[in-house]
This record gives sequence, structure tokens and C-alpha cells, in this order.
Amino acid sequence: MKKVYCLMAYSGAGKTEVAKALEQKGYNVLQSYTTRSPRSENEWGHTFCSYEEYEKFKENDDIAAYTYFDGNHYFSTKKQLNETDIYVIDPDGITYLKENVKDIEFVTIYLKVDKKARMKRMFVRGDDVDQMLSRINGDGLKFRKKRFDYQVINYEFDKAVNIIEYIMKVENSN
Repeated sequence: MKKVYCLMAYSGAGKTEVAKALEQKGYNVLQSYTTRSPRSENEWGHTFCSYEEYEKFKENDDIAAYTYFDGNHYFSTKKQLNETDIYVIDPDGITYLKENVKDIEFVTIYLKVDKKARMKRMFVRGDDVDQMLSRINGDGLKFRKKRFDYQVINYEFDKAVNIIEYIMKVENSN
């Protein structure tokens, strides 16, 4: 059965950077759709779409994973899932996947980083204080019932990437 590795973490924990590093090692990373505006020009990790485009995907029953956060839709298509190795996704999206997609095994890897380090990373990437507090408060609610298969501490970036790659190799050998 095909496996997709779901990277899950609070805002600022390094999900996107880890996914980029794994993509550079040859893994296919899913670029999920979202109706939110880009944070920066050429932002990596999402395909930005309009609310009308989202409705079209929904009408055509093309959505495989879905979550609603901060007034925006985040989703992926069935085709994307079949072509990917790694998916950066939140707990609601993982729950949605596991309930609705039965022909793929989802292995959840939680990246752990403390709040102080996450806030520093969010500041460096350009989030203002209101955005940081909103994301941290929202994450507190969203992650209160998180479930995962593996936990990887992400303070030493290269080490975290190597551990995740090792997990994927072990899982794929089973």
C-alpha cells in the first residue's frame, strides 16, 4: 500500500523548511491548495487559489484532504496524494484523510519545538506580533488532541531532516 508521510507541527516549528530539504533529497512534496493570500512573493508550499476555484474542486468531488483555518480553506486533491511522498498538514487535515482515503497509509511525523523558539522563527519570517499570537492561540486549540506515529525534535535542522528520512526508509522497508 502506498504511504504518505504527513509532517505536522505548531506554527514556526519548521515544517516547510524540513519539507524543502526532503524535496532537495528527491522526495515529492505536496503543494496544497489554499484560499489565503501568500505571505511573500513566490511563497513555497502552497498553490494559491480563489474561493471560486475552491468551490469548483468541491463540486467536482476532487478534494482528498481539507481543513479550514483562520477564514481560509486548505486542501489537496486525490491526484496530488497519489503523486506525493510528503504532505505538510495539520491534525484536522490528517483526521479528514484517514477517514476519507482508504487506499493510502498515512504516517504522521510530529515536529516538536518549544513556544519561544517558534515565536522567534515566526518573527524572523516576518509575522507581526498579532499574527504570531493568533497562530499560537489557534494552534493550542487545533493540536490539543494531536496523534502521531513519530515525534522528531527540530532544534538541529540537519539532524531532524536525517531522522525523518531514516523513518521513511524504515517504514518503506516494511
